[in-house]
Order: sequence, then C-alpha cells, then structure tokens
Amino acid sequence: MEGQLNLQKFQEAGERIKKYIQRTPCLPFQDLSEEVGHNIYLKLESLQITGGFKLRGNLNKLLSLGKEKLPNGVVTASSGNHGLGLSYSARLLGIKATVVVPETTPKNKVDKLRTYGAEVILAGAHYDEAVKLVEKIVRETNALYVPSFDDPDIIAGNGTIGLEINEDVREVALYICPIGGGGGISGSGLALKALNPNLKIIGVEAAGAASMKASIEAGKTVQLSEVKTRAEGIAVSKPGELPFEIVKDLVDEIVTVSEEEMEEAIRHLVGKEKIVPELAGTAGVAALLAGKINPENGPVVSLITGGNIDIQFLGSVLTGKGK
Repeated sequence: MEGQLNLQKFQEAGERIKKYIQRTPCLPFQDLSEEVGHNIYLKLESLQITGGFKLRGNLNKLLSLGKEKLPNGVVTASSGNHGLGLSYSARLLGIKATVVVPETTPKNKVDKLRTYGAEVILAGAHYDEAVKLVEKIVRETNALYVPSFDDPDIIAGNGTIGLEINEDVREVALYICPIGGGGGISGSGLALKALNPNLKIIGVEAAGAASMKASIEAGKTVQLSEVKTRAEGIAVSKPGELPFEIVKDLVDEIVTVSEEEMEEAIRHLVGKEKIVPELAGTAGVAALLAGKINPENGPVVSLITGGNIDIQFLGSVLTGKGK
C-alpha cells in the first residue's frame, strides 16, 4: 500500500480537492528566522477552512468514494481537527457524520463540530478510548469508519500540503512536521521527497505522547501506557500501521518537545508573528526555538498543523498561567 502513495496519487488528490480547500500560504517569518539564526518558512494550515490540515485527507477520501457509496454516512474518532475535516466534507456531500471525541476535547472544537452538522459524542479520556466506541457504532449502523491517519486516501490528501510547499519554496532543505498518528508527516513528507529527493525530514512529538518515536525504536508499532499532553491534536498513544511503515523509511529524525516548550512557541508566534496556532501545531517551531533541531543549509519549512485553540487556554498561555 505504501508503494501506491506516489506523486501521481498526490497530484490526483490535489485536483480532486482544490476547489473545496483554502490554498494556505507558506511564508518566511523575520523574527523567528532571526531568533533561530536561519531562514524559516511556516506553512500555515492554521488558516485552512476548518482550522487544520485534516480537511484535505477527509475530502480526498469522501470525494473518491462519492455519496452513493455512503448510504449510512460516516463515523470517526477524533481529538477535534479530523472530526472537523470529516464533518465539513460530509456536509458538502450531504451525508451524515458522527464524531466521537474524548471528553477532554476543548469546547470550541465540539461546538464547531456541531456547527458543521455532525452528531457529536463525548467518550473516554483520550483518542484511543474514543475509537472503541466508534467500533460499536459501525457494527450497529453500518456507517463507514474513516480513520484519522491510517488510510491511504487520507494520506494522499495530506500529500497536497507537500505539493503546495514545493510550489512556494523551491529546494527546501529541511521539512519539520508535528506527529500524532503519523498521517500528516507521511503524506506531506512523501510528496515533498518525491519532488526533492535531497530533502531532510524531522518529525516532532509531544514528550508525553511520543508513540511514533517509541515505535521506531522498537521496530514495530507500540502503544504507550499513558498519554500526558495538552496538545490534543498529537495526543496519540499508538501510531497508525501504514504511517509507521512510511515514517520509518522517510523521516530522518524524531525529536520531542515539552509542554512548556510548546507554550513558549505559542507566545512567540502570537506575540511576534501574529499567528494563532493550537498547541499541537507549534511542535515544530517549539523544537526550533528550543535548539533541538539544527537547520540545514537552505530553506527550512515548519508546518503549523492547526489553529483551533481554546480561547481560555490561549489566554492562560499568553499570560504565563497555563498549567
């Protein structure tokens, strides 16, 4: 399956979804570049229609199938952004979407899901517990389960990020991407690597949810006994099987960042760059600011994966009161 995810698949996905998505900018940022001591570009998926990159993969998945193949609607588990992408895509096709989210999901994401017309069910402490309820719903309703990251069509849609980056920043030397389940870095990284074989790719995980790093070190997917991070967008205890197979060959290095380092990245991005990311979306910038990544000789692109941050949490971070 991994071998089928080639440049042609990414280009086909791009044609399929382009009229439904926001083509997000990839721009250089002066203050960040000066602080890091290198030319840093940010790919701003925080400006995507649903506030996160997950819309791309979901649109590609549902448009590939078509409404007639989805008579019972779709269902998924999500920490928020995947559910938003799926519910928005389902609304475009006129089909029902059910989204199971962890009980810890920020209220702003739950409210936005309902605005898109999804039936929202809160269950479990984190993403993996929400998945268990989804399995029951699938058995009872025969709805199509759309996974967040472990699916070739989802990954192909995510690959369109890489196509856009390549158009905007020629000869990228280093690509930095947050990792949750691995679908984002798999798609965007594969597309970029196909266009630029000399590219180096670094993934960044929350230290309290470093399941991909643990899996790479173990040589197989492993499930963490505990997930401890407020970055709900990357709070995944076990990576996808397909993303794992891709990442172990594609990604040069995986580093981790602390909660405090991600919060510092938010303060920098909001205060100096006037970008409002969510905690998970800052992971790459956090690693750069913390000196955990040595930039390559050439343009460096870091993906800001989403911007659906809870306003009260944002306020607490900006005032230094985030706990």
